[in-house]
Order: sequence, then structure tokens, then C-alpha cells
Amino acid sequence: MNTLSRREEDTLMKTTKAYALKECDPIVKEFAECATGRTVTVAWACKDHYKRLQDCMYQ
Repeated sequence: MNTLSRREEDTLMKTTKAYALKECDPIVKEFAECATGRTVTVAWACKDHYKRLQDCMYQ
């Protein structure tokens, strides 16, 4: 079994996050537009956007 060093793990996480944000950019923007100007109500008003965002990020 091979393990990653801390530096390799950090690099992999940064690369993966950047790729996910690039691929999910339109969905991130939709969620951000929905959440703009909201505080507590964002949990209810934008839950569908948030679900789609999570589904995209976990791919």
C-alpha cells in the first residue's frame, strides 16, 4: 500500500478543488445569485441550488 506525503496530499486536494470549481462554475454562480442578499432564509430558498452544487462537486 502506498501513502501520500502531506505535500502530495495538499497538492492533490488543491488540484481537485480547482478542477471541480471550474467544471461546476455555472452552478456555483446560480447558487451565489440565489444567496445574495439573504441570511437565514438561504437554507430554504436556495436548497435546490445547493443540492445541485454538492452533486456536481462530489463527481
